[in-house]
Amino acid sequence: MQAGTHRQRWTLMIVVAAMALSFATGGAQNNDDLSTVTAAMNRNAAAFKNVQADFEWETYNAALKEKDPDVQTGKSYFLRKGTDLAAKLDVTAPTPKQVLYKDGVVSFYEPKPNRITKRDVGNNKADVDAAMSLGFGGRADDLLKAYDVKFAGWEVLDGVRTAKLELVNKNPHGAFSKAVIWIDPERDVALQQQFFSSSGDYRLIRYHNVKFNRGISDNEFKLHTHDKPEVVTQ
Repeated sequence: MQAGTHRQRWTLMIVVAAMALSFATGGAQNNDDLSTVTAAMNRNAAAFKNVQADFEWETYNAALKEKDPDVQTGKSYFLRKGTDLAAKLDVTAPTPKQVLYKDGVVSFYEPKPNRITKRDVGNNKADVDAAMSLGFGGRADDLLKAYDVKFAGWEVLDGVRTAKLELVNKNPHGAFSKAVIWIDPERDVALQQQFFSSSGDYRLIRYHNVKFNRGISDNEFKLHTHDKPEVVTQ
C-alpha cells in the first residue's frame, strides 16, 4: 500500500468517525470506578452539544517498530444534534488537509492536488457513529453494548482528572480492534484517544485547549477548498 493511501486510510478511520499505563488495584475497586464513570457519562451525555479543540496525533507502525516522525496537528470540531453526528478535522501541519464526516459521508480534501475524495459509509454508519461517540457525547450504555470495557485507572491530563478506559471491539469487522480513551466523565469529552488496528499499528490523539458547548458556526462543518476541486466518489 502506498504511503499516501495508508495515511488517508488512517485519517478516515479516525473520523469513523472525533488513545504510561496506570491500573487501579483490586477487581472490586475497578468495577466500582467503572460504574461511577459510566453513570457520569450517561448523566452528562444529554448536555453535550459540541466541542472544539486543538489536536496532535502520532502514528506508530508495528511492522517497522517505529513512530512516524511527522506528528500531525490542527483543529477538531464535533457536533451532536440528537442522534445526528458531525465531525471535522482541519490538519494544518505538516501537510494541510481536511476531513469532514457529515450525513453519513466522509469527505477528504487535499489542497494539493485540489481534490475531494468522498465515501458514503452506507451500512457501516452505525459503526462509524459508535466510533465517533468515543468521548464526544456518547452514552456509556451504548459504549458497553459495542465494546468490552475495562477501567484502567485515573490520570490527570492538562489539569483534568480523566478516567482511562480500555475498549475491545465486539465487532470483528469494526474500524479498529482496540481503543483506549482518557475521558473527562463530567463533560463526557475525551482528552486523549489511542486506536489500534489488528496489525498492531496505532494512532495516538491528544486534545488541547478544549472548548465545550461553545457556539460553532455551521461554516466549520464545510470543506474550505480552492476553486473547482476535482471530486472523486468511492
